[in-house]
Amino acid sequence: MNDNNNKLNTIIITAVITCMITILATAFVYYHYLDNKGVIVTKFDSNSSLEDKLNTIKTALDKLYLHSNDINETELIDSALKGYVSGVGDEYTELLTKKEFSDLEEQLSEYVGIGIYASQTVDGQCVILGPAGKDSPAFEAGIKAYDVVVKVNDEDVTGLDLDQVTAKIKGKEGTKVKVTVKRDKEELDFEIERKTIKVAEITGEIIEGDIGYMDFDSFTEESGKEFKKTFEELKGKGAKKLIIDLRDNTGGYVDSAEQIMDLFLNKGQIEYITVDNENHEETTTAKTEKEIDMPVVILTNEYTASASEIFTGCLKDYKLATVVGTKSFGKGVIQSILPILNGDAYLKVTTMKYVTPNKNEINKVGIKPDVEVELDEKTLDDKLDNQVKEAIKVLNK
Repeated sequence: MNDNNNKLNTIIITAVITCMITILATAFVYYHYLDNKGVIVTKFDSNSSLEDKLNTIKTALDKLYLHSNDINETELIDSALKGYVSGVGDEYTELLTKKEFSDLEEQLSEYVGIGIYASQTVDGQCVILGPAGKDSPAFEAGIKAYDVVVKVNDEDVTGLDLDQVTAKIKGKEGTKVKVTVKRDKEELDFEIERKTIKVAEITGEIIEGDIGYMDFDSFTEESGKEFKKTFEELKGKGAKKLIIDLRDNTGGYVDSAEQIMDLFLNKGQIEYITVDNENHEETTTAKTEKEIDMPVVILTNEYTASASEIFTGCLKDYKLATVVGTKSFGKGVIQSILPILNGDAYLKVTTMKYVTPNKNEINKVGIKPDVEVELDEKTLDDKLDNQVKEAIKVLNK
């Protein structure tokens, strides 16, 4: 019996040893197979510092990347820095190259493009808020409000940042760009010639007898002066009531919004309050005496944002205006832009949030209208759409 057990144990031990040798040999051969295929070459370890980690990745790319000779070191560094900043998780904080900063400035002055106002939806779509005037190339081509840009020159731009999409649309004056938009369920192609676009000034007209109607799509550096001039012209024509159309106004210079608020407030009244990362509050107040004292309606929609919301929230809190339309976008934070890296880049960083004079939150909340009415798109081709007509009803009560 013992001899049989000893034989069995010998067989088992021999089998185990054979199996282990086979496994080790297989692993050794497989490792070298992968090594020869370029899958396993070496370990790239680093310590915890950012610089060492980037150097480790650079070493790995230089050794492994198929097209390592074509690596553009500047582009790698820019991408790394942009990625680092984006890691804070704030949609408004980003690192800008010199060109991107220049493009941002252009958006509030003039640029070469097709003349559209655009925004980005929560799900990342580039939606056109409307053409920048009836003489813009986009309007002449047939682009309409709420068209969604899906391709530029047949390149799919779905999911790209708004800045990336608009950069592809811009170009040299006189050249053409093919823009594909989605309207309802249909895709439409437009070949549009680029030209120099000047940001539209504030427009004004008299409607329904004694109602002044003012419309503008952004707060530019000149908006304060333009608003006052346009209002005085309307008042001279008999305006006794006022509609301020801030639908699709995505903001701009807060200083210009302050200048316009000054026209409605008594000197010293609070315009808005800012709160920094240490919960320190700073109050901005009206610097001049009130100049406008008449019934006012402000029109808003889901693309009314930033400086437009500061203005709307202020007049609503003081009951100086009735807000009509739909809830605003909800961008209640302020970005500061500062040159860094010896001027080679610009950091656009969220530094403060703002609240209304009554300390109502705006960011991620928006401003709810006093009179809520959805836009009936069938009325867009009418002289006065249904939201404007509702504003007139409010003023005539």
